[in-house]
Amino acid sequence: MATLAAVVAIPATATAKDSSAVSKNTVAAVQQNVAKAQKATKRLQRAVRLNQSTVAKRQLKIARSQTAAASRTSRRMANGVRTGGSATNAAQALTLAGTQYDTLLESLTGLVDNGPAQSLIAGSIQPTIAGKAQIIQILTSLLPSLPASAQPIVASIITALGAGDATEVVNLDSAISGGTLPSSIVGLVTQCLAMATQAIESAMALIQSSVLPMLPAGVQAPIGGILSQVLGTVTTLIPSVLSTVTGLLDSVLGSLPFVGGASGSGGDIFGGLLGGLLGGSAGTTASVPGIGSIMDTITNLLSGLLGGGASGGGTSPVAGAGGIITSVMGLVNSILSGVLGGGAVVPAS
Repeated sequence: MATLAAVVAIPATATAKDSSAVSKNTVAAVQQNVAKAQKATKRLQRAVRLNQSTVAKRQLKIARSQTAAASRTSRRMANGVRTGGSATNAAQALTLAGTQYDTLLESLTGLVDNGPAQSLIAGSIQPTIAGKAQIIQILTSLLPSLPASAQPIVASIITALGAGDATEVVNLDSAISGGTLPSSIVGLVTQCLAMATQAIESAMALIQSSVLPMLPAGVQAPIGGILSQVLGTVTTLIPSVLSTVTGLLDSVLGSLPFVGGASGSGGDIFGGLLGGLLGGSAGTTASVPGIGSIMDTITNLLSGLLGGGASGGGTSPVAGAGGIITSVMGLVNSILSGVLGGGAVVPAS
């Protein structure tokens, strides 16, 4: 929260001395930073696979610096919002920066137990989690300033970015459970896992309190039901169950008209949401076409848990998970069944 306060305190307009920075406060500038960050992230992954320590360290530095630059520019744009149009531009920039943080976070957590530069990679995870959380907070604060047509899309972006995916948690859990981490970074990676889990849970609470009413009407009930059940029942979600819950949210979002079912079909939900935002259209329909297809996805997501396995691939003990799973199952049957046609989605046992 202190970091966020510092960001909000950044002056909204540049002084004459900083006039050169004004032209850089654009969506195009953020896109350039994100493109460079994405290229560096891919090169980092390749360097780790090839055990190229020097290259990995260099590309990690580039990926982090370019991601941070995209974040700074988008935050300046948010601080300078004066009209609905400038709010939409800021939302576009923030979405690009937030999505890049998400991409970088998934890459870092997937690489931390493999190859060179492990200490640097591990040390980069917590700042990346914090950067992503910062973007989510600012996007949420921007919602009331957006044109009504853009609010449902940005609300959906916030939900997808904050609670539509738990890959980083699953990756970190697997790294710890695998037993191959150097002893020097086990403690740090454990802290990263706790922070990543808390970040998603905090995002869920934020969505429930501030974002839910601005989501498209057709998904407010199922998403609200999932969040109420999970936040009201569970103190801390284990990685496998957290992955399942975020997968449910992702599936609901994936059936939105402006996403085009991307998530449910294994596509890029952010691509669909960002495309809707950039196109200036928003869906606010009272029903969601094709939402019945969620049934198969939900069943697949829960099948591993029902069989006693961890759907996310983690191997940590799942002590006391039965009550959590039962709660999720009850939620699916009682909340989503109405959306899916009135029947029970999956068996209770």
